[in-house]
Amino acid sequence: MNVKAILNVIGILLIMLSGILLLPIGVSLYYYQPAHAHYLSEVNAFSMTLAIACFLGLCFWKLFPPGIEKLRDREGFAIVAFSWAIISLFGALPFYLTGACPWFVDAFFESVSGFTTTGASIFKDIDSLPKGILFWRSLTQWLGGMGIIMLSLAIFPVLGIGSFHLFKAEVPGGSNVERIQPRLAETAKILWKAYIVLTCLEIVLLRLGGVSFFDAVCHTFSTVSTGGFSTHQASVNAFNSLYVESVIVLFMFLGGINFVLHYQALNGNFEVVYKNPELRFYAGFIFVVTLMTASVLWWTSFNPNLGTVFRSAVFTVVSLQTTTGFATDDFDRWPDFLRMLMVGIMIVGGCSGSTSGSLKAIRIVILYKIIVRELQKLAQPRAIIPVKVGQKIVEPDHLTNIVGLTLLYFGMLILNSLFLSLLGLNLETAVSATVATLGNVGPGLGIVGASGDYASIPFLGKWALILCMLMGRLEIYGVVLLFLPMAWKK
Repeated sequence: MNVKAILNVIGILLIMLSGILLLPIGVSLYYYQPAHAHYLSEVNAFSMTLAIACFLGLCFWKLFPPGIEKLRDREGFAIVAFSWAIISLFGALPFYLTGACPWFVDAFFESVSGFTTTGASIFKDIDSLPKGILFWRSLTQWLGGMGIIMLSLAIFPVLGIGSFHLFKAEVPGGSNVERIQPRLAETAKILWKAYIVLTCLEIVLLRLGGVSFFDAVCHTFSTVSTGGFSTHQASVNAFNSLYVESVIVLFMFLGGINFVLHYQALNGNFEVVYKNPELRFYAGFIFVVTLMTASVLWWTSFNPNLGTVFRSAVFTVVSLQTTTGFATDDFDRWPDFLRMLMVGIMIVGGCSGSTSGSLKAIRIVILYKIIVRELQKLAQPRAIIPVKVGQKIVEPDHLTNIVGLTLLYFGMLILNSLFLSLLGLNLETAVSATVATLGNVGPGLGIVGASGDYASIPFLGKWALILCMLMGRLEIYGVVLLFLPMAWKK
């Protein structure tokens, strides 16, 4: 393992983060609020974080030259994993220094939840938080959605740093995501352009719906990143607007689509988008589950108003399927069948190459095809039956990767649920909190219901869920690899 190269790249990322911190400093100056007793003001807290990040970044960058050795896959995974943890650590400082989170574990939990686009929160009165802190929460999700590493891919080639290994480790969906351009830096720029276009468009549409500019920006950051942080304790319900909900549903859905397809659509290649098998499954699955949810809610007389039921079903299903986590209804009060169904769709997630989390739709499609193939082979033992997605044959190594990742996912789910139960949490809270953090969703059942309130989780439980959020964002392999001795050997 080339440790110097890892520290060098982390240094560059910290310098980039210090530049980004100028944005919340500007917001804090505009909406100035005096500091709480014994704590720093927002401006001072962000400024101190900027100074520390910039100083350490420069030290790492200058003191640890990467050398002539090229980055390999394992360095790429190490850089991404350590970068996400360190950036989250610095992201926690404003929460802690301002007194928004008196306990550092809570500040770190909130920061990790933001950068991993989980949306789980320890805050019980979000409306009382200063504007700078609210903006920072949403900005961490926007940065985490496409990834600071992805942004750096457009810059690293200029610095002479290989970036393909970072791309494989960072992009949700891993190496299965296709390059759009031969040069990876150009791919990064194109994906970020699509991301920024969606961001600007949603801000404009929310403003047309009467949402304040501050709320429009913050909710857009949390929507296109499929993060779920809101500036209000009541989440999107605070607006009480069908138009606003419709706009957010649209952009949650778009955020869950592979950003390569957004690029194809912007270039007029609609046939490629339409024929994409993962997108078809993703859209069809949402459609079927929404109809099922609305039907059950109406049939059980949970709400006799069909229009209200359908509105609630659409928003909740899209929010959970895309792993955004916004809420307009407390689905924990729904019939048990629907509560279990909502946990199930959290596990499925959105498309590969999107900002959403969980297993991803393409893996569910391939797992289904693997099962069908095995059944066919029982009937025809001598038949050679490849697994195809669309017209493409899935390589055996990819099949092994998907099966292995799925087993790791459910293994981690079981182990962490058992650990949370050992800490005294009831079964539905332990399981749903693990699913919600491992899948970067946010809300669950029980005490972590639709509001996503994780303040009541025990101290050790919060650290376990922090690990789940990081593992979910890095697709498990990237974190597990760091615990293997073979990864550190030359």
